Amino acid sequence: MASQIQSAQKWKFDVFFNFRQQDLDKSFVTDLHKRLKDIGINAFKPDVNSDWGEQISTEILEAIEESRIAVTIFSKDYTSSPRCLEELTKIMECVDNKGQEFFFVFYKVKPSDGLSPLGTFEADIKGFDLEKVQRWKDALRIADDMAGSRDYFAGAQFSH
Repeated sequence: MASQIQSAQKWKFDVFFNFRQQDLDKSFVTDLHKRLKDIGINAFKPDVNSDWGEQISTEILEAIEESRIAVTIFSKDYTSSPRCLEELTKIMECVDNKGQEFFFVFYKVKPSDGLSPLGTFEADIKGFDLEKVQRWKDALRIADDMAGSRDYFAGAQFSH
Protein backbone atom coordinates (compact mmCIF):
# COMPACT_ATOMS: atom_id res chain seq x y z
CA MET A 1 0.00 0.00 0.00
CA ALA A 2 2.78 2.45 0.94
CA SER A 3 4.48 1.93 -2.43
CA GLN A 4 1.20 2.71 -4.22
CA ILE A 5 0.79 5.87 -2.17
CA GLN A 6 4.40 6.86 -2.79
CA SER A 7 4.21 6.37 -6.56
CA ALA A 8 1.07 8.52 -6.74
CA GLN A 9 2.45 11.20 -4.39
CA LYS A 10 4.12 14.28 -5.83
CA TRP A 11 6.82 15.24 -3.35
CA LYS A 12 8.10 18.80 -3.03
CA PHE A 13 11.29 17.66 -1.25
CA ASP A 14 13.36 14.52 -1.52
CA VAL A 15 14.59 14.69 2.09
CA PHE A 16 13.62 16.30 5.39
CA PHE A 17 16.16 16.37 8.24
CA ASN A 18 14.97 16.08 11.85
CA PHE A 19 17.77 17.02 14.25
CA ARG A 20 18.74 18.97 17.35
CA GLN A 21 21.09 21.68 16.08
CA GLN A 22 22.73 22.27 19.46
CA ASP A 23 24.15 18.73 19.44
CA LEU A 24 25.69 18.87 15.97
CA ASP A 25 28.90 20.38 14.70
CA LYS A 26 28.14 23.83 13.35
CA SER A 27 28.36 22.90 9.67
CA PHE A 28 27.20 19.25 9.74
CA VAL A 29 23.69 19.73 8.30
CA THR A 30 24.78 22.64 6.09
CA ASP A 31 27.54 20.53 4.52
CA LEU A 32 25.24 17.53 4.13
CA HIS A 33 22.56 19.70 2.52
CA LYS A 34 25.10 21.19 0.09
CA ARG A 35 26.46 17.78 -0.91
CA LEU A 36 22.95 16.44 -1.54
CA LYS A 37 22.07 19.55 -3.57
CA ASP A 38 25.27 19.10 -5.62
CA ILE A 39 24.08 15.63 -6.71
CA GLY A 40 20.54 16.79 -7.47
CA ILE A 41 18.74 15.84 -4.25
CA ASN A 42 16.29 18.46 -3.00
CA ALA A 43 16.55 18.47 0.80
CA PHE A 44 14.58 20.79 3.06
CA LYS A 45 16.92 22.66 5.37
CA PRO A 46 15.45 24.93 8.01
CA ASP A 47 17.14 28.25 8.63
CA VAL A 48 19.10 27.39 11.77
CA ASN A 49 20.11 31.03 12.16
CA SER A 50 16.51 32.11 12.66
CA ASP A 51 14.84 31.88 16.03
CA TRP A 52 12.78 28.75 15.35
CA GLY A 53 13.30 27.62 18.93
CA GLU A 54 11.32 24.72 20.33
CA GLN A 55 8.04 25.53 18.60
CA ILE A 56 7.23 23.62 15.45
CA SER A 57 6.17 25.98 12.66
CA THR A 58 3.62 25.46 9.91
CA GLU A 59 6.50 25.65 7.42
CA ILE A 60 8.23 22.71 9.14
CA LEU A 61 5.02 20.63 9.33
CA GLU A 62 4.37 21.23 5.63
CA ALA A 63 7.98 20.37 4.73
CA ILE A 64 7.68 17.08 6.62
CA GLU A 65 4.44 16.24 4.80
CA GLU A 66 5.95 17.17 1.42
CA SER A 67 9.16 15.14 1.81
CA ARG A 68 9.62 11.70 0.27
CA ILE A 69 12.22 10.70 2.87
CA ALA A 70 12.72 11.79 6.48
CA VAL A 71 16.09 11.40 8.17
CA THR A 72 16.28 11.72 11.94
CA ILE A 73 19.69 12.45 13.42
CA PHE A 74 19.70 10.99 16.93
CA SER A 75 22.21 12.86 19.07
CA LYS A 76 23.20 13.28 22.69
CA ASP A 77 20.23 15.39 23.81
CA TYR A 78 17.80 14.73 20.95
CA THR A 79 14.88 13.70 23.18
CA SER A 80 15.26 16.76 25.39
CA SER A 81 13.85 18.82 22.52
CA PRO A 82 10.04 19.03 22.36
CA ARG A 83 10.40 20.38 18.80
CA CYS A 84 12.39 17.33 17.71
CA LEU A 85 9.86 15.00 19.31
CA GLU A 86 6.95 16.84 17.65
CA GLU A 87 8.72 16.57 14.28
CA LEU A 88 9.37 12.88 14.85
CA THR A 89 5.70 12.38 15.74
CA LYS A 90 4.68 14.07 12.46
CA ILE A 91 7.23 12.01 10.54
CA MET A 92 5.87 8.74 11.94
CA GLU A 93 2.36 9.90 10.99
CA CYS A 94 3.54 10.56 7.41
CA VAL A 95 5.34 7.21 7.26
CA ASP A 96 2.09 5.52 8.20
CA ASN A 97 -0.36 7.61 6.15
CA LYS A 98 1.62 8.92 3.16
CA GLY A 99 4.21 6.25 2.48
CA GLN A 100 7.11 8.46 3.51
CA GLU A 101 10.41 6.59 4.00
CA PHE A 102 12.29 6.90 7.29
CA PHE A 103 16.00 6.64 7.94
CA PHE A 104 18.10 7.54 10.95
CA VAL A 105 21.66 8.47 11.85
CA PHE A 106 23.37 8.19 15.23
CA TYR A 107 25.52 11.30 15.65
CA LYS A 108 28.32 10.96 18.22
CA VAL A 109 26.32 8.33 20.10
CA LYS A 110 26.43 4.57 19.69
CA PRO A 111 23.20 2.61 19.36
CA SER A 112 24.91 -0.28 21.14
CA ASP A 113 25.29 1.89 24.24
CA GLY A 114 21.53 2.05 24.64
CA LEU A 115 19.93 5.14 26.04
CA SER A 116 19.95 4.83 29.79
CA PRO A 117 23.74 4.39 30.18
CA LEU A 118 24.25 7.67 28.32
CA GLY A 119 21.85 9.48 30.59
CA THR A 120 21.38 12.12 27.93
CA PHE A 121 18.28 10.92 26.11
CA GLU A 122 15.93 11.89 28.89
CA ALA A 123 13.17 14.32 28.06
CA ASP A 124 12.04 16.79 30.67
CA ILE A 125 8.32 16.76 30.03
CA LYS A 126 7.11 18.94 32.89
CA GLY A 127 4.43 21.29 31.67
CA PHE A 128 3.39 19.09 28.74
CA ASP A 129 0.05 17.37 28.69
CA LEU A 130 0.04 13.61 29.03
CA GLU A 131 -1.55 13.08 25.60
CA LYS A 132 1.32 14.91 23.88
CA VAL A 133 3.89 12.97 25.92
CA GLN A 134 2.20 9.70 24.95
CA ARG A 135 2.38 10.70 21.26
CA TRP A 136 6.12 11.34 21.68
CA LYS A 137 6.61 7.96 23.35
CA ASP A 138 4.63 6.25 20.60
CA ALA A 139 6.70 7.98 17.89
CA LEU A 140 9.93 6.90 19.60
CA ARG A 141 8.62 3.33 19.86
CA ILE A 142 7.70 3.28 16.16
CA ALA A 143 11.11 4.69 15.22
CA ASP A 144 12.66 2.01 17.40
CA ASP A 145 10.69 -0.73 15.62
CA MET A 146 11.71 0.66 12.24
CA ALA A 147 15.35 0.77 13.33
CA GLY A 148 15.10 -2.94 14.08
CA SER A 149 16.57 -2.49 17.53
CA ARG A 150 13.86 -3.48 19.99
CA ASP A 151 15.90 -2.32 22.97
CA TYR A 152 17.12 1.00 21.55
CA PHE A 153 14.54 3.24 23.24
CA ALA A 154 13.89 0.89 26.16
CA GLY A 155 16.16 2.96 28.37
CA ALA A 156 14.64 6.34 27.54
CA GLN A 157 13.33 7.90 30.72
CA PHE A 158 10.27 10.10 30.71
CA SER A 159 9.35 11.54 34.07
CA HIS A 160 6.50 13.86 34.80
